[in-house]
Formats: sequence, C-alpha cells, structure tokens
Amino acid sequence: MRLQVAATALLALSACSRTTEGSSPVVERVYNPRARLADVARVCNAQGGQTGWRLEVQGKRFAPTPADVLSDTPTVELPEVTLRGPSTYTLTRERVFYVRPELLLVDVPTRDSSPPVELAPGRYAVEVTNPLGGTSTLADAFTVVAPPRVTRVVPPANGYVSGGINPIVIEGQDFQVGTSPIIILRSEGEADQPLFSVRVVSETRIETEIPPGTPEGRYDVVLTQTDGCSAEVRGGIDVRYHRLGTLSLSPRSGGELRDTRIRIANAPTGDQRAFTGVPEVFILAPLRSPPSSEVQRISLRAVELRSATEVTAEVPVCTGAEPPPGDPKCPRGLAVGGPYALEVVDPSGAVGTVPAAEGFTVTAEPSAALASDAAHDTGAVLP
Repeated sequence: MRLQVAATALLALSACSRTTEGSSPVVERVYNPRARLADVARVCNAQGGQTGWRLEVQGKRFAPTPADVLSDTPTVELPEVTLRGPSTYTLTRERVFYVRPELLLVDVPTRDSSPPVELAPGRYAVEVTNPLGGTSTLADAFTVVAPPRVTRVVPPANGYVSGGINPIVIEGQDFQVGTSPIIILRSEGEADQPLFSVRVVSETRIETEIPPGTPEGRYDVVLTQTDGCSAEVRGGIDVRYHRLGTLSLSPRSGGELRDTRIRIANAPTGDQRAFTGVPEVFILAPLRSPPSSEVQRISLRAVELRSATEVTAEVPVCTGAEPPPGDPKCPRGLAVGGPYALEVVDPSGAVGTVPAAEGFTVTAEPSAALASDAAHDTGAVLP
C-alpha cells in the first residue's frame, strides 16, 4: 500500500511537470545571496564550511522527474547543474536543491568543503539540464575568485591620534576592486568594532580609517569580502596614542550638593607632551539616578587652559551628565563614593589619565539642611 501511494504521488508530479512546465529550462540569472546587487555574482573557491558556498539559480521550467516509482525506494531526479569555465564541474545530487520551477539552490564546493573541490578562478557558465531532456546555458553567470590574504596593516605616518582621523592601509592579495568588504577590529572581551570609509584601491591595497576614540590596545583585523571569504591578521593593529605627562588634580574631593572646580597639573617627561590647547576632560563615575551602578564617561565643564602644564575645570558633582536641574538635592548628580578616574584628551591627540586611586571623590553632605546654599556654591576659587 505504501509503495502504491508513493508511486501515485510521484506520477502525479511528473504529469503536472509535463503539462504545465514543459521540459526545456531557461537559466536567467545567478545570485550570491551575500551580495544580491552585484552585476555578476562572485563565489570564493575556499572556505564555506563543509558544504561550500550557496548560489541561487533563477530561471524557468526547472523540472524534477520521479524515478524508480515501482520500487520500494522511489526517488526524484533533479535537474543536472554543470559549471563550465577554467574548470568544469557537474554538481552531485546532494548539492542541488529544487525550490520551484523558477529557482534552484546549488552548493558550490571549495578546497575546504567536504569533499574538497577547488575551482580555478575565472568566469563560469551555468548549464542546467532537465531529467527528461532540454538544456539551457547562461554564459558568464558568475566569477570564481581566490580568498583574500592580509599581509600587514600600515599605521598612520605620525602615529595614532585620539579623537581624530587615523588613516591606515591594509596590504595583501586578491582584494576585490569595486566591492565593499566588511572590516572589523576584534579584541578579547570587547565588542567587534567595524571600520568605515573602506576603499579598495587595488587587488593589493585597501584604504580605511580607525574611528575616533578607539580605545588603546592590540586588535585582530578581520576582512570579509562580499563573496563570503575572509582573512584575519592577528594583532595586526596596535593602537597607541601620544601621552600627556603625569597628571594630578586638586582638590581631590567635593561635596555631593555642589559642583567643584579643580586644577589639573601636567608634568611631562621624555617624549610625553604638554597641553597644546583646551583639552577635553572626562570623569568616569556613576550617577545617583538609576542605573546608579553603571559607570559613565561624563564631560567636565568650563575647562580653561592656564598654561602648557595646567588646566582648570568644573566637576559636575551636582549636575551630572545633564544641564543643572535646579534641584538642591542634586538627584542627577554623581553618586557618592570614589575615588573616580579622569581622562584628558589634548587637541594634539595626546591622552592622559588620572588613575582612580588618585582621582576625585564625591563626599556625602553632613546635613541636608546645607543643600540650599551648597547648590549654588561652585567650590573654592582657584587663582
């Protein structure tokens, strides 16, 4: 009974195929779903996991046919797909998937798939033959390319600059001109950081930029081309900024109900740098308002350059990250505690820190009765 049902179903499929689809297919277009807008699809001849890279073959009248309908194991014969170019390869049954008369999915093998098949780079035609006869060929349907290889990353000529533009050059082989590869910086424990303004100058050169404010550290560089293949260079980028001298501040504490003006001294030695202009200054501290435990990077206000070795600034103890709310209890101010670290970024791109151990502490007021007067106190007047 089971054999009869299966045979009947497969014969019905065959009848439908003959009457509504015919036997002569038409191949119209081949897509790489990773880069659907490309004029000509690219497929890499490496990587791709065990199955290789999947392509979509679009057209008309792709017609599978029942087979062995009178046996205990009836099957369906699928259209045969052959790739013709610098190499010729007919895909095995396991690599062809019928979706509908207008769409086939094919898994193109690579040198890293199982079993491995490495197609020679170049332009390929796609030939589709239906089981009952009829063949269609689309010339120049896709291009096989080699995987990229990154050999080195050239840093900015004058070193990295915090808060500024840091152009870099990625050198290697088999980059694809006219495409937009994805390049990310990867560091353990950190979120992947994409690079923007990527320009493929040639098959051996890519120009891009490190985003402003990228934390110092060594990063792996991962480049993924639109065809799917990627290349990685471990520790390819080592972001180090020019340093300010040893920074110290005074006073080192302030009450929770008033903003506090501080002085930051810079003592450069060797190749360390003095201030060249009004720097950006940040305190790393949580706010009193929820989420109170989350450390934020909060800008100090009213920063003034006194000399090449001294700046003054106002720590927003009461007002926190937002404009003054006018509430004497300072609900949006910095959380009581510390000491909190400070970061300083000079206009030259040099950076410096006041470590937490030597940073700024927010102290609790002894009595709320002091709030009204304290809310308008900007701290000690600095000479």
